[in-house]
Amino acid sequence: MSGKKKTILIIVIALIVGILIGGCVVVFGMRMLSATKTVSEKKEGANDDTEEIVIENYNLDECIKLGKYKGLKISLAATQEDIDWEIESLLEEHTTYEQLKGIAQEGNMVYANFEGYINGEKKDTTCGSDYITIGSGEWLEGFEDAIIGLQCGQTTEFSIDVPNGTYGDKEIDGQTVDFKLTLQYICGETILPEYNDEFVQSISNYKTTKEYTEYIRKRLEKESEEEKLEYVWYEVYESSKVKKYPKTLMQAARQEVLQGYYNMAELYGISHDEIFQSFGCIDEQDFIDTQLTELARDTVKEGLVAEAIAEKENISYTTEDYQDLLNEEYENNS
Repeated sequence: MSGKKKTILIIVIALIVGILIGGCVVVFGMRMLSATKTVSEKKEGANDDTEEIVIENYNLDECIKLGKYKGLKISLAATQEDIDWEIESLLEEHTTYEQLKGIAQEGNMVYANFEGYINGEKKDTTCGSDYITIGSGEWLEGFEDAIIGLQCGQTTEFSIDVPNGTYGDKEIDGQTVDFKLTLQYICGETILPEYNDEFVQSISNYKTTKEYTEYIRKRLEKESEEEKLEYVWYEVYESSKVKKYPKTLMQAARQEVLQGYYNMAELYGISHDEIFQSFGCIDEQDFIDTQLTELARDTVKEGLVAEAIAEKENISYTTEDYQDLLNEEYENNS
């Protein structure tokens, strides 16, 4: 169901990663463009009282010890551990449950079919069949409560006002959806399938586990080939050590990280506290106290590593090159 909070969170996480990387590009791009290593940035169209980000002088050698970045050898072979993890995930994906009868109660996991209508018109995005844990808060407010007291096989109808930003569909967000839900069964004990020939045949066109395992190996190695530059960058990043985090870079990185979360909250129509709660924090202040500094340090480190390599290899770019990069980033993340 697209309206589930955890579906939104998957999207949020993906976008947050992009924003953090983008923030790193902006902050350190500014610094490298400046011959004096002193830059002041003010967001275009911002109010006069918007806080400026000032990148002051700092000695790169005093800040970062660059790890090995040439002649690195990265194995793209799929390990047995990689393959086992894929198989375990596959089995969990196809996990089923003992089907119990009875009356649904708070805390039960149930399986239900549901359809949603707006002004009598069925909306496919609001329809489906899924496992629902009553009381989890993962679904629209009031959705799980409507199941309490239902007998297995019974159908109920109820209406929910959908908050803006829930589905990302202007025809649904902000509207009242009339749901029709049928409770199929209450979930009992977990039934985890066995990885055998019969299971493989039920989920694929392969006949044996040997064939399917070989398919997994080749797929993983193809993915590794496509992502090899990321693996190399990770090795360089991990082998490099930050000796000092420049205060102004940390200040800029904190602002960029926070702004990324604020943007996501605005996009999905939820409060700042709610977006941080989605990532396991009590509220925004809890995030600031427990996670912000670490994320800012990661952002600063990535920029310092990139800058150190650029300095050693005499890599530079023009103001026009930088502006083209910014335009591309804004277009891709508009």
